[in-house]
Amino acid sequence: MVIVIARFRPRPERRDDLVALLEEVQAASRDDEGCLHYGYYTEITDPLSFVAVEEWRDPEALAAHLRQPHVARLIGALPELGDGRPEIAAHEVAASGPLPLPG
Repeated sequence: MVIVIARFRPRPERRDDLVALLEEVQAASRDDEGCLHYGYYTEITDPLSFVAVEEWRDPEALAAHLRQPHVARLIGALPELGDGRPEIAAHEVAASGPLPLPG
């Protein structure tokens, strides 16, 4: 499994435009082959700070996703809509399971 975490901020005056684009990209990405989870979230203390969380079956599924037209649209729009470069990291996970909580 591959987990991708991205952090980014929109230009304040373009937040609504970015949210509309993210809604489209999120819906299309969830239909991509090998997508296990895909979502955009705002920080509760800063509505201008977004976090993307993606889970992909394997590196090949992520690579195929990155070649999709909806991803190209997002990447092309970020310089105009975003406030600075996004911070993006991909993590290849060997195993996962439920978190054992105390009590």
